[in-house]
Amino acid sequence: MVVGSGMMAQAFSSYAENLRTVIFASGVSNSLERDPHAFSRERNLLAAVRNANPEALLVYFSTCSIEDADRRNTPYVKHKLAMESLLANAPGKWLVFRLPLVIGRGHRGATFAQFLYRKISEGKSFEIWANATRYPLDIDDVLRVAQEFIENRQIVNQRINVALRSYPVSEFVRVMERIVGKKANYVQVERGAHQEIVCPEVIPLAEKFHLDYTDGYLERVLRKYFAA
Repeated sequence: MVVGSGMMAQAFSSYAENLRTVIFASGVSNSLERDPHAFSRERNLLAAVRNANPEALLVYFSTCSIEDADRRNTPYVKHKLAMESLLANAPGKWLVFRLPLVIGRGHRGATFAQFLYRKISEGKSFEIWANATRYPLDIDDVLRVAQEFIENRQIVNQRINVALRSYPVSEFVRVMERIVGKKANYVQVERGAHQEIVCPEVIPLAEKFHLDYTDGYLERVLRKYFAA
């Protein structure tokens, strides 16, 4: 079954009638969220779903920002860690997929890609962190990788990082400028650092599914969802 709506729920819609697997796609998706009511709503729903489906494999989507020194102390990241612990301390099988910047259609959260598209399209000024990097990930690639773990059932009750490769945030700006057809009005501030995401379980799957994470991956994914 699938709990929730939006981009992630749509991507995993094939599990809607699957009683052996619960895709929890109703979590807080805005990394800037600070409202305690939004966090408590997710906690209560996740606990209820776990209790109602004790025999099912519960799949939860967390964040790679847990390993990011610049963001690990934000309310959003602390909340995601708490949700991971909720699953780990409750009976039943579970999988946590820690995701980076997922890009796809129908995303309702305030993602970095959407932020850039809106700012550049509207000609508004913004700041970027000169030393920061981000890992873009096509929602279709999330589905391919996650399905492999869900279906084979050989790895359960684990947290799995899912990321392919990083790009400087300045490269995101350059690619979005080409897509929108406008020059961005921005300034760089000396903040941020590269966050190395280690994904040992995903490397062999990238080869198996021929996932293209060469230099052109960022532009291909952004054009797929943002080009007119």
